[in-house]
Amino acid sequence: MIEVFIYKLLNKFVNRPLLKFRLKACGKNFRIGYSSELKNPKNFTFEDNFFSGPYGYFVTNEFIPVKIGNHVMFGPFCKIFGGNHNIKYTKNHIYYAPESKVEEKKIVIEDGVWVGANTTILTSTYICEGVVVASGALVNHYIPPYCIAYGVPAKHFNRRFNDKELIEVLQNTKSKYKLEQLLDIYKRHEIYL
Repeated sequence: MIEVFIYKLLNKFVNRPLLKFRLKACGKNFRIGYSSELKNPKNFTFEDNFFSGPYGYFVTNEFIPVKIGNHVMFGPFCKIFGGNHNIKYTKNHIYYAPESKVEEKKIVIEDGVWVGANTTILTSTYICEGVVVASGALVNHYIPPYCIAYGVPAKHFNRRFNDKELIEVLQNTKSKYKLEQLLDIYKRHEIYL
């Protein structure tokens, strides 16, 4: 019990303040959980009001920037893995393969996203505004706005709101999306209530 208390204090007063200076950009109210690791922080951008539970592991390289929007929450044990290994490397074991830019990729998490516990996010992920990612999911692609995503990989989607509720949430959050856009996206992806 004392160990957890000490980890929390060190995280709040030492780890977080030092980490904020090393990030590419960091908004206000940045809270990363104790016993979390964030490797290569210069490739991460966090906007306002980020929260993650304990034991997170976030890593990327210079070729896969990570951008996280406003009001985003991560549960405990969540992971972000940006980057890939060159499996065609022939000069030695893959362990020695240098990081290289194969094609332009990134990881984007828009505003108001809630990522459930023990979720893994990989290169080429684009999680739109208002998404809830279910615990234990693996995300490696586009997830439409205001959906619940689940599965391994997370390719099953349900709408969070009916049309009336969606109008209300879009107004209240000052969303960049319009109802017509979302209905079109839902139709194209065959997403239902």
